[in-house]
Amino acid sequence: MNCKKLRISDDTTSQHLTILLHASKAICEATDYAALLQTLLTIIIEQAGAQRVFLLKSQDDSVILEARAQTTSEGLMIESVQCEANWDDLPRPLINTVIQTHKLLYANVGQQSRPDDPAPYFQRVSGVIALCLPAITQDRLVAIFYIELRENDKLFSNEYLNVLAILAAHAAAAIEATRLQIGIDEVNQQRLKLERALRLADTSLALGEQISRTGSWRWELQTNTLVCSEEFCHIFDLAPEHRTISFADFAACIHPDDKKSVLDRIHYAVQMETAINVEYRILKADGSVLYLTGQGCPVFGAGKLVDYVGTVNDVTAKHASENALRAAQDDLARMCRITTMGQLTSSIAHEINQPLMSIAANAGAGLRWLHRPVPDLQQVSNSLQAIAADGQRAGQIVQSLRTLTKNTKASLSVLDIHDALKCILAIARCEIERRQVLLELHLDAQLSHIRGDIVQLQQVMLNLLMNAIEAMSEVSNRQRVLTISTFTKDEQDIFIKVEDTGPGISDEIKDRLFEAFYTTKKDGMGMGLAICHSIVEMHGGTLSAALRQPVGSVFTFSIPLAKN
Repeated sequence: MNCKKLRISDDTTSQHLTILLHASKAICEATDYAALLQTLLTIIIEQAGAQRVFLLKSQDDSVILEARAQTTSEGLMIESVQCEANWDDLPRPLINTVIQTHKLLYANVGQQSRPDDPAPYFQRVSGVIALCLPAITQDRLVAIFYIELRENDKLFSNEYLNVLAILAAHAAAAIEATRLQIGIDEVNQQRLKLERALRLADTSLALGEQISRTGSWRWELQTNTLVCSEEFCHIFDLAPEHRTISFADFAACIHPDDKKSVLDRIHYAVQMETAINVEYRILKADGSVLYLTGQGCPVFGAGKLVDYVGTVNDVTAKHASENALRAAQDDLARMCRITTMGQLTSSIAHEINQPLMSIAANAGAGLRWLHRPVPDLQQVSNSLQAIAADGQRAGQIVQSLRTLTKNTKASLSVLDIHDALKCILAIARCEIERRQVLLELHLDAQLSHIRGDIVQLQQVMLNLLMNAIEAMSEVSNRQRVLTISTFTKDEQDIFIKVEDTGPGISDEIKDRLFEAFYTTKKDGMGMGLAICHSIVEMHGGTLSAALRQPVGSVFTFSIPLAKN
């Protein structure tokens, strides 16, 4: 390939200026990038008499073909493309030289082509003039026009080539401006999409906060102010337009009984640069109280703590429902205790009747000792002491029954689990004897003081004891043995084990024993073991069931020992 200057022709300056003016006008009237490319290619085809024109762009290490035009028997055909240049159709050495030098070049392809030329284009094409015209603006190559003419067609003068160079510069400016406009339009479209997405996100966040009663906030430590969401303002009864408040304004909303502990925890978290997790109440202007939970995460900038961001959640409704649930559970537990008391009516009557009969006997004996010719005051005193002891015993039984059936709130105190167990055994002793059950008691735990609610724990023991007795009611081919034992483990927990020699627990019901409303009894409610399980867990212990070898079942529950 040899590059050379074109021969000079006799074209006039006026013709050139006319062409230039018409071309400039057409370029200025192009409405978009596609129209601009079509206008440029059409001008070159018409003015240069070319048979093929390619618009190329140098991008990184490759050459991109953007558009092409060619004359056919049916007329001018122009198409827009976006692909890498195919060097079978283009003279790669010529185009690479223009990219490097930014100079207009042409080559007579045909006579100068050699069979050993490495470019596939020069081995395939002959008899044409290849003109490569750079479009440059501000010393930057914007595009390259590759123009292909037949070798025998019109020749150009230097003056005409200068016109082409001016047109190329004009085209470069138009292409650059159009590309910039496309970029601006794309940026604007992206900005609009982001704005719409942001508005949608803000709307969704506000709706989500409103539905979940959750407000968001950002605590700017340097100014000690909180930037709050709309729902945050609604929860705290703040004016929606005042989205920025001082930390002191926030602290003033906290319930007086909670303020010190909450602020201490917040300041400690800031000092340690850790997350904030608090539960507190706020006192509203109308005197109502809201229960809230707050969470905050530290935000660091330049290696230091700068902000906290977080949420506040109104859990008043949840708190009320939990209170209602606890009250319902307490009522249900009380009804279960009363139901159990009803099953033990004969046993309770027998237990109360015993001290009453003893009181009557001792009273009669005392009167006889007193009415003797010589009253035996010592015997009278002994009878009165026995009456007092039996009266106290009867009173304790009645008090235990009243305690079990009263509707009182749970009260944790230090108590001896052995004493509570013995009280339950006293109540159920007659039932044990009536059902012909042999009781084995092994209270081996050396430490037996725990912290708990005596009523709830007695309910657990009474329920397990009655279940064991009922489980053995149908047993006739072996002795009915009820074994109650206690032991400790690592001086951390005390274990109470209730064993029976009944039919045992089948595998199909073992995993459902502690489910609410699940029962194997004909007239059972299915709440006894579920309540026991809940009570034991509330005391920090565990309740489990297992098969006993060789027969029967074992129920074991544990309670943490009271710390000294």
